[in-house]
Amino acid sequence: MRLDIKYADGEQEIKVCFSIRKKVFIEEQGIPESIELDDGKIDATNICAIINNEYVGTARYRETSKGMKLERFAVLKEYRGLGVGKGLVKFILDELKDHKTIYLHAQESVANFYSSLGFKKVNDKFFEAGIPHWEMIKNEIQ
Repeated sequence: MRLDIKYADGEQEIKVCFSIRKKVFIEEQGIPESIELDDGKIDATNICAIINNEYVGTARYRETSKGMKLERFAVLKEYRGLGVGKGLVKFILDELKDHKTIYLHAQESVANFYSSLGFKKVNDKFFEAGIPHWEMIKNEIQ
């Protein structure tokens, strides 16, 4: 198995990222499409995960007033547990290593996964799209 992580290159790869997100968030988790597919309203950088020439995962990041926000981590069900999510996080963290604050909103079910990668919970649990989440920060350099 060969895992490749790369920036989405062009409109076709971005559409593939959206397709993966649709399967994971809309079809599996029941998140409304109007909430999940907000890419027309924001400026984000999309990332693809590929195993043996098949697109299996995606994520994105963007700059906000609080720092760099990592979001929309999605791995197709049949590829979970193979290190795809970890590969996506590490790729983005490596790209953003010089940024002051890196944070994300983790679904409660995967908060421990992000903790294992150095993120720390901050603030109280909150709900986004009806799902419990935690705000988590990787680093906050003074």
